[in-house]
Amino acid sequence: MRMKVNGREYWVEDEGEGQGQVLLLLHGFTGRTSTFDSITSRFEKSFRLLKVDLPGHGRTGSIGIVTMERFCRDLKAMLDQLGLEKVSLLGYSLGGRTALSFAMLYPEYVDRLILESASPGLPTTEEQLARQAKDKGLSEKLMEEGVEPFVDFWESLPLFDSQQSLPDDVEKALREERLSQTANGLSESLLGMGTGHQPSWWDQLSSLKCPVLLVTGEEDEKFRNINRDMAERFTRATHRVVENAGHTVHLENPGIFAKIVDGFMIK
Repeated sequence: MRMKVNGREYWVEDEGEGQGQVLLLLHGFTGRTSTFDSITSRFEKSFRLLKVDLPGHGRTGSIGIVTMERFCRDLKAMLDQLGLEKVSLLGYSLGGRTALSFAMLYPEYVDRLILESASPGLPTTEEQLARQAKDKGLSEKLMEEGVEPFVDFWESLPLFDSQQSLPDDVEKALREERLSQTANGLSESLLGMGTGHQPSWWDQLSSLKCPVLLVTGEEDEKFRNINRDMAERFTRATHRVVENAGHTVHLENPGIFAKIVDGFMIK
């Protein structure tokens, strides 16, 4: 369904037979609500599932440059429209940064927080400015060359090396998901919600009181180390490292990922 909040329109999917707990899922960059199809069938009888296409992605599409803070404000308005006072959040990568930002800005709305291969942003102004310049370059690349050359480049990043071991049908679906995006939408996402543009939450992680689950793949050394440091700063965090998985744990080892999430939700 489409939801209009603060002058912008978002694609939202509301499904699941579960009563009580609401699990809100936020996809990564170049993703969409279908990102989590590999795991949601395991949850739909236990939880009410909400999925949102982030700005610039999927059926939300291009809605202008939306900052992280502005999207979080829009998400709060969506929850208010749906009459939801508390949700649990599961976010992957960009969606994880978004879920964390929402929890920091509106902690009263968050019951539990699950972050997969995510970060709290960049710790220094110098790193933020460097990343902004990099994302501006990627944005220009997108607008000049189009989506398919950009996806070819994106898939070649060392971060995604472990995806080469995905089953053919999963790898094909992932590529189709990426290719379904628009250059304008992805460009807007980079310029609005890129890592260099969002607030850095490193120094405020200890203020978050809800239970936090951090999930990273054993083969993703960069985010494994980031999340180890994050776990030390949260007051109620558990960090799980999944074997035989890299950055996209929910695709590379969906059974274990779903079991970890389910166990965390029912504690």
